[in-house]
Amino acid sequence: MKLRFLVLTAAYPSPGEPGRAVAIENLNRALIEGSGDDVSLTVVAPRVHRSDPLCEVRAGIEVRRFPYPSGGKRLQEGAAPRIFTLVCYVLSGLWAVLRVARRGDYDAVLCHWVLPCGPIAWLSSFILERPVFLFAHGSDLNRYAAGSAGLRQLAGLALRKARGVFVVSEDLRDLVESYYSGVVRKTEVVPMGAGGQFQPGDREVERAGLGLGEGMDVLFVGDLCEAKGIRDLLEAREQVLEQGVDFRLFFAGSGPLEAEIASVEGCSLLGTLSQEDLARWYRAADLLVLPSHSEGTPLVVMEALCCGTPVLATRVGGVPELIEPGTTGELVNPGEPGLLAAKLIDLLRSPAELARMRKAILGKNFDFSASSCAARISSRLAELLGGGEKAA
Repeated sequence: MKLRFLVLTAAYPSPGEPGRAVAIENLNRALIEGSGDDVSLTVVAPRVHRSDPLCEVRAGIEVRRFPYPSGGKRLQEGAAPRIFTLVCYVLSGLWAVLRVARRGDYDAVLCHWVLPCGPIAWLSSFILERPVFLFAHGSDLNRYAAGSAGLRQLAGLALRKARGVFVVSEDLRDLVESYYSGVVRKTEVVPMGAGGQFQPGDREVERAGLGLGEGMDVLFVGDLCEAKGIRDLLEAREQVLEQGVDFRLFFAGSGPLEAEIASVEGCSLLGTLSQEDLARWYRAADLLVLPSHSEGTPLVVMEALCCGTPVLATRVGGVPELIEPGTTGELVNPGEPGLLAAKLIDLLRSPAELARMRKAILGKNFDFSASSCAARISSRLAELLGGGEKAA
């Protein structure tokens, strides 16, 4: 029996930002491909940029976008969004979900990010009388719900109403089951999967193709914002240079700290890269560094490991579940640039150690693929939906 899902997500690739939340698109494609056409999806997502169409077909999947007063920025950018913006977001998103649902009989709503989309899914579940499955990605609960009692209550309503909850790490499952009553035994740990582009390759060929010569190259991938520890990384860079260790620092992504990064000598902005180009940079870099203050299970760490690249990251969220210190990378405490600098010095002074880590990573044959992730989710959905029967 064919299952039809309405996918509600707080972020999705678009013509304006083709790399935004590409893991969700990869997962959607894998869910369809792995089902043998027994699954169909329609995506509902916010329209951040006015140039993005309200309706398009991406990779064979229909995407419907709902407008809200974004000002060209996502909700997570800058200061906390105004109540007016949040209300418009929820109402516009709910209206879009209901309009799409009128065109077809969907088996369930799959909602990515408990905040800000959880309240939309919660409301739609009563109107549509269809089950909701929530995907908690980390920032929604670790950052937004943790900082506001009101948002925490909204998250709790959505989590308790959900038929099932997928979380990206054991750390996040502990948080959900500890702080939100009525959610225990609903949770399943499934990290988001990496695209098929992220595989080992010839490192020297990639370095030559990217014009990287002698010297050490460190890569950061993600939103260029305070929560990702960008300022900690820039401060750590100064301390490393003071110890006579030089290296080039590349930033792949976009965000409010672009101008600050561009003003620092030895730092280069790569912009938002395609999946193919990003994989080339992983393979070429000596090290991926991710000094985030909070995370779920960051896809960039999984992508780097799939390419054979060692990772230096902060001990937050599900990161410790991915990195084996001394073997596949190193871990430091968040918000401590001095510790980050010390570990950078140790690694950059030891090219042989980094080479040993690359060899160890490749020997582990990591499988963080979207297809593997989709298979686990499909199995769980079938179980909770009773083999595909519709349930309110």
